Amino acid sequence: MKSLMSFALSLLMAPAAFADLTIYTDRPTDRVRPVAEIFTAKTGQKVTIVEEAYPALLKRIEAEGANSPADLIFTKDLVFLSELARLGHFQAFQSSTIAHSVDSSMRDPQNLWTAVSKRARTIMYNPNRVQASELSTYEDLADVKWAGRLCLRTGKGSYNEALVASLIVNNGAAKAKEIVAGWVENLAVDPFPNDTKMLEAVANGICDVAIANTYYLAGIIAQNPKFPVKAYFANQNDTGAHINGSGIGVAATSKQAALASQFIEILLQDDVQLSLTGAHYEYPAKINLLPSTLIREWGGFKADSANWSVIGDEAEAARNLIREVEYK
Repeated sequence: MKSLMSFALSLLMAPAAFADLTIYTDRPTDRVRPVAEIFTAKTGQKVTIVEEAYPALLKRIEAEGANSPADLIFTKDLVFLSELARLGHFQAFQSSTIAHSVDSSMRDPQNLWTAVSKRARTIMYNPNRVQASELSTYEDLADVKWAGRLCLRTGKGSYNEALVASLIVNNGAAKAKEIVAGWVENLAVDPFPNDTKMLEAVANGICDVAIANTYYLAGIIAQNPKFPVKAYFANQNDTGAHINGSGIGVAATSKQAALASQFIEILLQDDVQLSLTGAHYEYPAKINLLPSTLIREWGGFKADSANWSVIGDEAEAARNLIREVEYK
């Protein structure tokens, strides 16, 4: 009888075993921990943060299968969010707070994930060599007038995969291929391994224009206000500048979706948004919330309104296109 009562008691207590949250992320733990501390102070529930680069994180999730302890998956790119959703690693959240906090273009249509922060991947230029009036669109950078004047980061990464995917969405596959092929023809030098080295090349006159994430330039300017490169927001008279960003969703394996959704709601509070995005010179995902860092001085801009899920769905087509035009 005693053992039976112990067993019954263990069943009653079982939900408590799932009370704490586990977050899988490719974001730096030090950026996530302050939010976790706010969550713990508010709910009393502890948060375990598991940080790995996205490829390793995906392998972990797939290896663990239904036994994964993950409650939330927080990743840095719309391409990754789209892949996780397609593979069935998210479950829908039920939160009007989340739905009303982030524009629908930056949320999965099935409420599988939401953006947390955003950045523009846009045109960067050396004002000593280029006038802002000469700039206009991503498409224009394929024009022969930019021959030998363009720098790009390698096409072997999610940032440019997402950008090319957005070109497919906005222009069709054939036109997008023509645009990217034009970029390759106009390169001043071989593609760079990262945005920082590319922006330094623009500053040093190796090239006149480039396409980079806004936070890379902001980080450099924060250290060197005289750095001779400026951001130009592309396509302001049509589709708007391409944006990407970090996002989060409730893991399909989570047994505590309501608690996980509460964590997401905290991520979208004004003070948390400003703290989280300010640490990396990103833009808050929350509607009408302006950044608190130097990027605020760059002014507002029209962003591409294509849904991130729609863009993410074209990621594989973008990879194929990048290979076809030999964008290395």
